[in-house]
Amino acid sequence: MRLYKRILNQAWAQNVVSAVAAAYLRLVRASGNWEFRGWDIVQAEIDQNKPIILCFWHSRLVVNAFGWKSDKPLHQLSTPHRDGKLAAGTYNRLGVKTIWGSTSKGGSQAVRGLLKVLKDGGIIAITPDGPRGPRQRMQKSAVDLARLSGAVLIPVSNSFKPFKMLNTWDRMLVPLPLSNGMFKVGAPIEVPRESTPEELEAIRLQMEVSLNDLTGELDRETGVPTPQPAPLNAGEQT
Repeated sequence: MRLYKRILNQAWAQNVVSAVAAAYLRLVRASGNWEFRGWDIVQAEIDQNKPIILCFWHSRLVVNAFGWKSDKPLHQLSTPHRDGKLAAGTYNRLGVKTIWGSTSKGGSQAVRGLLKVLKDGGIIAITPDGPRGPRQRMQKSAVDLARLSGAVLIPVSNSFKPFKMLNTWDRMLVPLPLSNGMFKVGAPIEVPRESTPEELEAIRLQMEVSLNDLTGELDRETGVPTPQPAPLNAGEQT
């Protein structure tokens, strides 16, 4: 294992890195202009005390916390590995609570934690193409969670400029200082508990199309090149 990876496995190093990352994101947020379109959609569900699953692509994860405008806590799933701990430490400092686990590897701990929050009327944010892809392809886990918990699915995307697009599986978008950005919320989708497999698949596809449409629309406004979704037969990205 390389030296820097050994260092980042240490709790003290993770604390330092997450503190620096959170400070950088606060600078980005304070130095730029950020617009939120469609918050009333989210607020209407909050006012009814409904459980909510906010869905956004993994590539737009970095600025996710910027868009949260409620005093009600936002929970986010994070893997208990090095990168997940670094991300969780960063977003905890920005007010986002962590649920530990991974929906891609067994996932029982993650599912229990997510369902507990949702059944208490809570709100979670999830990347339905994470943690490893395929890029911009909706996995069924969020739809299953909504069916089991009675939560409403709400698609959200963001875009901003200036930016740095990383050469990662998801083409992660990272904001630079003085960024101007925007968030947009799509139409909420209910998932009836008695849905058939065919109905669940239709909802999954509807969410995928909605997220890709939202992302493409915002990217056209900001001048960001929208990555293409992974080919349907691509499997997990590396």
